[in-house]
Amino acid sequence: MARCTVAAGYEGWSEDDLRGLVPPALLVVGDTDFVRIEHAAQMHRLIPDARLAILPDCLHMDVMRRTELVLPIVEPFLAS
Repeated sequence: MARCTVAAGYEGWSEDDLRGLVPPALLVVGDTDFVRIEHAAQMHRLIPDARLAILPDCLHMDVMRRTELVLPIVEPFLAS
């Protein structure tokens, strides 16, 4: 229950937090995700050298199920 309470109070990362990320970042969202494409694009602009992938016909949970779309994106990212 304590973990749920902490998660419920999570307010997200600030723009300065996102600008300060150092490791490479790959943002993957579905085109019908609850994360709006505009929000993902804003995060992409703020995170230095980030990559953004928007998967077609995908809800939030579909991203993990659509390995035929995700693997060709993730594998080169991890290899770079």
